[in-house]
Parts: sequence; C-alpha cells; structure tokens
Amino acid sequence: MAVMVYKCPKCGAALEFDAEVQQMTCSYCGSMFTPQEALVGEVNVEPEDIREETPEQSEEFNAHLKAWHCPECGADIVAEENVSATFCRFCGSPTLVETNLTGDYRPVSMIPFKISKEEAKSAFLKWCHNGRYTPKDFASEQQLDKITGMYVPFWLFDCYVEGIGTGTGTKVRTWIHGDYQYVNTQYYKILRRARMRYFRVPADGASAMDNEMMDALEPFDYDQLIRFDMPYLSGYMAEKYDESHKVVYPRIEQRVRQYTQQKLRTTISGYSNLNFQGQTNFQKVDACYSLLPVWMLTYRYKGQRYMFAMNGQTGKVVGHPPKSNKKVALWSALYGAITFGSLFLLGGLLL
Repeated sequence: MAVMVYKCPKCGAALEFDAEVQQMTCSYCGSMFTPQEALVGEVNVEPEDIREETPEQSEEFNAHLKAWHCPECGADIVAEENVSATFCRFCGSPTLVETNLTGDYRPVSMIPFKISKEEAKSAFLKWCHNGRYTPKDFASEQQLDKITGMYVPFWLFDCYVEGIGTGTGTKVRTWIHGDYQYVNTQYYKILRRARMRYFRVPADGASAMDNEMMDALEPFDYDQLIRFDMPYLSGYMAEKYDESHKVVYPRIEQRVRQYTQQKLRTTISGYSNLNFQGQTNFQKVDACYSLLPVWMLTYRYKGQRYMFAMNGQTGKVVGHPPKSNKKVALWSALYGAITFGSLFLLGGLLL
C-alpha cells in the first residue's frame, strides 16, 4: 500500500490544507501554497513488512486493518482498510493512502472544507450549551481536540424521471334558499404528467456512517464542487466508499419518488375531497463519486453512542448531546430557586 505526504517546497515539513485560507500551509516555516503548487513536494513511500505473523493472524489483520510506515518519522501506522487519509499518531504528519484513491476509488469531484476546526469547536460548545446539561468531560478541552474533519464518500445522482398521477376530486358548494339547504357536488377526474430532472441527489457510501445523520447535513452548495485534487485531503481524515452506487441507489430511488409525487400534488388545489395516486418512471440515472466535508465527534455515555456532526461547508449542525440527570436536576433546582426568589421579592415590593 503506497502512502503519500505533501512536503513544503521551502523547508521540507509536512503541509496541511487550511480551510480558513483555502491554502496548503506549513506549520514549521509558515509558508502557504496552492494545492497545485503543493504537488511539487509530494512524496510516495512504499511500506515494508512490519512484523512476522502466523497465517491466521495475518488473515484476520488484513481483513479489517492495514499498516504502513509513516514517511515522516518511520513509525508504524495502523488504520481501517477504507481510510484514505489519516495522521501519524506519533509525529502528527498528515498521510494519504494513495491506493485507496485510485482506480474505481478515485473520486470525480469534492467540496473542500470551508469551516475551520476552531469554528467547529465553537459551534460544538454552542450546540451543547457549553456542557451545562452534559456529562462532566463532554465539553472538556480534551474532548474538543477529538473533533475530526473527515471527507465522507458520497454518491451524487442525476435522475431523469417522468411522474404520472391520476385521481378523482370533488368540489362541494352549499347554499340556503328559503327553508331549504341545497348541496351541489361536482366530480372531477384528475390527470398529471411531468418530466423532471434531479441533479446531485446525495447518499453517503460509507456503511459506518449514520444515513439519517448524513441526510440531515444537507444541503451542500454544489456550485462549489471542484474536480478531485488530493492535496485538499492533507490534514483531514478521509474514507473510501464501501457501498457502491448500486447498493445506495434504493435510498435515492425512494427519495426521488417521494419528491416527484409531492411536486405533482402541489399542482392540485381547490377540491373538497381528493383521491390521488401516482407513479414515477426512471428514464436515466447517473452516479458520480464525490467527497464531502464533515466535522465529527463521537462520544459514548452509559453504553450509548452520541454523535456530533457539522457540515464542513455550510456549518449546519446535527446530533443529540448526552444529558447528565444530576446536572439537569441541579440546574432545574437552581432555576426554580431563582424564579421563587424573584417572585418573593416582587411580592414584597408590591406590598
């Protein structure tokens, strides 16, 4: 497995992509370069055998994890097989796994990070109310440092469909004349047909990701899609897809069918009663493999996993923070005491 780092053309230290300035930056000498300029300093390193294993151990290890040498300090790096970009845990150098970014696994397009880590930290603290109701260590500085910028593999679908709907509707008019009430009911047959095009309908291609959470991070601004360029990954985590476009397509199909029928229904109004059913015929579907930016933090509390996720382009935040029952009770009691004291004081002033 070949790995890659981007070296500073001036001093040779590792470069990382800075979302705030949209440049490759060197933390050692402070130099900045465009991603294209950073390509001059790319270094490929082929791994060596790191240990002797029994065939059984090697088979189990290779089934889930991969290992290689850090090109910066030579330490052994171990990561899950789908990881495309990571860090050396010893020297902190950003490392790209080139073999996970080639062939069928090379993305066509991507959206670079626009939100910096500091902005993500601030959003996290605001999201969890600075840890007011959460477990003690949830909003700690140590926990904040675990926020990870990750390029999540997505499939973007372009769908060309025809929506057809049929149904019946009634219009009822009533009036009173003299001693009688009259009711007039008119019956209508309804037909709707429309050709629609949906561009860049997203579905994540990573089985480890929560699909509902990834859907909730939408929308992304696809006007900012660029052709995939590896230097943008430097300094972030990234994964390759392990669910093909064929695997995730049923999710897209369901969404597009729902969108189409909702759109057809919005063209129908003015009926007292409506019975309408439709179908969606897919005429052409194209899928494009892309990487989209997400800030993530996972926390385990009392056997449950809680996840914070932030759209790395727009800043949209989703997730549910854990709650400490003791803290909730304490703050409730404090608010109650403050409210009671305010009312008591107000009552004394009125007297």
